[in-house]
Amino acid sequence: MKKILILLAVVAIFGSCDEGFDELNVNPTTATDLDPSTKLTYIQLYTGGSSYVATLFYDVIHLMQNVQHLNATSYVSFLYQEGSTNHFFEEQYPNTVKNLIDLETALASSESSTAEVDLAIASVQKVLIFSRITDLYGDIPYTEAGLGYIEGIRFPTYDSQSDIYFSMLETLDSAATVLSAGGESSYGSADLLYGGDTTKWKKFANSLMLRLAMRMVKVDNSAAQEWATKAISGGVMSSNDDIAYVQYEDNADDSGPNVNPLTKSFSSRADAQLKISATLMDYMKDRNDPRVSVLFSTIDGDTSFDLQSGQDINDDTRGTANSKPNINIFGGSGIVIYDAPLFYQTYAEVEFMVAEAAERWGLGDGDVEAHYNAGVTAAMDYLSMYGNGVVSITADQINTYLEANPFDESQALKMINEQYWIATFGNGIETFSNWKRSGYPELVAADVADLLTGGEIPRRFPYPSSEELNNPDAVAAAIAAQGGDGLLDRTWWDVE
Repeated sequence: MKKILILLAVVAIFGSCDEGFDELNVNPTTATDLDPSTKLTYIQLYTGGSSYVATLFYDVIHLMQNVQHLNATSYVSFLYQEGSTNHFFEEQYPNTVKNLIDLETALASSESSTAEVDLAIASVQKVLIFSRITDLYGDIPYTEAGLGYIEGIRFPTYDSQSDIYFSMLETLDSAATVLSAGGESSYGSADLLYGGDTTKWKKFANSLMLRLAMRMVKVDNSAAQEWATKAISGGVMSSNDDIAYVQYEDNADDSGPNVNPLTKSFSSRADAQLKISATLMDYMKDRNDPRVSVLFSTIDGDTSFDLQSGQDINDDTRGTANSKPNINIFGGSGIVIYDAPLFYQTYAEVEFMVAEAAERWGLGDGDVEAHYNAGVTAAMDYLSMYGNGVVSITADQINTYLEANPFDESQALKMINEQYWIATFGNGIETFSNWKRSGYPELVAADVADLLTGGEIPRRFPYPSSEELNNPDAVAAAIAAQGGDGLLDRTWWDVE
């Protein structure tokens, strides 16, 4: 099991450079001299979030409610509002981006025999980080990001999302080539995702490439097909052993990055009625999905009660507060798993994308149904990775589910992406992005949206007010280029 190293040296070094990370961005002193493995550990920890409060607002309150995985009755006033969407942007740039650019710069000039492979791994991590930011905000600082100390660029320009996407795809292609050559990495156990395993990193690079390719199907179908072909032929994830995730430690008192930010969000807000949405639960119950009893439970363990409506946040007519299901894998009032893993991309997601690529373009072996079934199977199997008594779903249960809910070729895209929606529970950015891309499931906005967004579910996050204050010219240019900065404005690949 990939356990996080509690690196006191990381905390001491990064924490002692200055009073805070804002100062670190201006004067990092010895940060650029740190060992690459120490830097990578730090970056990977903060990719998941530096603060559970930030995760609570951008992921739990906004994204997981927008895609109707959750309802949070105490946070109705935040839903569909332009506020608290700044956290993700403001925590990623000074923490992950700044230090990642330092790492890349150091490795680019290193004479170490492992520098090329180490840099390739860092490049894949970079794409993971920037893809998550741009998928939420659209145009963002990219080519000039993190260069405040290195090159004196304190007011970075915002790159267009289209340019960012093609740059990220080229980066993944180059990294996968290096990782395929058989070289070794120096990271070892300091690499929290794969322990320096270059074969797994190559598969992750190609799997991320496939994700980015599928994002583009509506805006540039030919490019999407070209890059999806390259990704699949290059070798994507082939089992749940290839999943990209960080395994956290059981440390309930730690509010920093060493504890799963989703677990802290749910366990710290048990009184806020963070419950599963009826939109998701009804879909699963209608199909006798065995994941219901693994993912969710009521206080007495019974999952048969009626649930709170996903279309009316304030509707309590379908059950008492105690009958609204808790989220077993992250806490709330149910089981609290502090060492729950945080998943960035799963094999199940990859199989669903391969199935869609086969359906759209006949890619791979062209067997849409086989890849769909493999995706469903993987999505049920990997839940056992949460540990702490989570019951594994058996092969018989999976086969029964697939037989009772057989693949329908005429509904291929709908079925694939509805299963993707379930499989990405907990990864709000990915669920939100794939829902925008695919249009599935066909969600109905919550009643409160009538007052806040004209009855529409948001499509992006507005830029933080801090950016408008600190980098006004670049932000203004980005807003003009995108055609607005509202919740309903669309990013480059999210076309109607």
